[in-house]
Amino acid sequence: MRVLVLDMVHGGDLLARRHQAEGDDVTCVDVYGICPQSKKDELAAYDIRVADATPAGRYDRTVMPKHCPMSFLGDADPGEVVTFSRDVGGFIDDRRFRIEVTGVKGKTSACYLISKMLFDSGRTVLLHSSRGEGPWTEDGHAIERKVSIAPPYLMTLAAGDYDAVVCEVSLGGSGKADIACITNLAEDYGIARNTFKASEAKRDVFTDRGRNIVPSSEKGFWSQYCDDLIGYGGRVRVLSQSALGEGLRAEVDYDGVSEIVLDGSYIATEYIGAMDLALEVCHQMGVPREPVLRSLETFRGVPGRGEILEEDGRTVVRERNPGISHISIGRTLECLREMGALDGAMVLLDPVSRKVCDKLDRDQIERVVAGYGVPLVITGGDGRRPEIPPDVRLLVEFVKEGYQ
Repeated sequence: MRVLVLDMVHGGDLLARRHQAEGDDVTCVDVYGICPQSKKDELAAYDIRVADATPAGRYDRTVMPKHCPMSFLGDADPGEVVTFSRDVGGFIDDRRFRIEVTGVKGKTSACYLISKMLFDSGRTVLLHSSRGEGPWTEDGHAIERKVSIAPPYLMTLAAGDYDAVVCEVSLGGSGKADIACITNLAEDYGIARNTFKASEAKRDVFTDRGRNIVPSSEKGFWSQYCDDLIGYGGRVRVLSQSALGEGLRAEVDYDGVSEIVLDGSYIATEYIGAMDLALEVCHQMGVPREPVLRSLETFRGVPGRGEILEEDGRTVVRERNPGISHISIGRTLECLREMGALDGAMVLLDPVSRKVCDKLDRDQIERVVAGYGVPLVITGGDGRRPEIPPDVRLLVEFVKEGYQ
């Protein structure tokens, strides 16, 4: 079979090698022009043709990520066109219990909470996330390697006899998970030069051999792609007025209603949706009540995601996240406004972009921040940090970075 693989940035090289191992005649194209020469040479060593533009000709199958524009096909006759996610689903042979999580916002937070809850219940857990991959331990996530969360990397999960493998996935999934989750569709943004919507890629996470979990409020939308859906939401209810750096009282509905206090070292109100999803996953897995409640009370947030720190005599709220956008910035500022914490605040945005697909919309971000009456400084993305005025009592720092 003649196979054309487009895009060498998001795991296309992995799929090219799998097809070559199956005896296929493979051509792999660096459509974005940013693949290192060393990776091209490595593929060539496997007798895989590597090109910078799509060669004309007839192919039996074309494999491309959903976010890749069809215009990259050029004059080629593509044959059957298959997304990276669907192709991965045909190859993945990992039989360990696997949970795949995609969505627009809250993927990393949900994966961290799920991993902690499962570990606290006595299970061994491997976490594959935008922050890296490694086992969950008593001290949290032990990151052993940085790795993309594009669907092909589900084929390279670390070995080990884990009870559960929790995987954050950027667009789509394998379609073969034991539990597949969508956090939300906070914004159905355009992909592939606005020829598709993000939802058309994320739907590929839905599994044909396990359970599919989506927000209860979005079941109607996702039902066009999957018949058997489990809705989540409403298990966590905030009881007290949130205040910066203070614990947050909450009511949790999990095998009965319990009252707990969430730690004050992070913005807990940003995590309510992720907590709801993690609780539903644990409910589906039969995790006992006590370790779940203990996990929520001892959770300290994802490092760099809504962290509350004291630095240089002022309070700093830090968000380091590949998914930073006007939506996430607005959500953080809304949480801080509810706390009454924006007086004397300043927003600092560092538009770092390392292996991140979506770009910042500066105009939208400026409009959102202006709506909260807070000054905004955007760095040049060169690593240089501006001088912070001495009268700034709260610095809200957004750093867009990470592996997608």
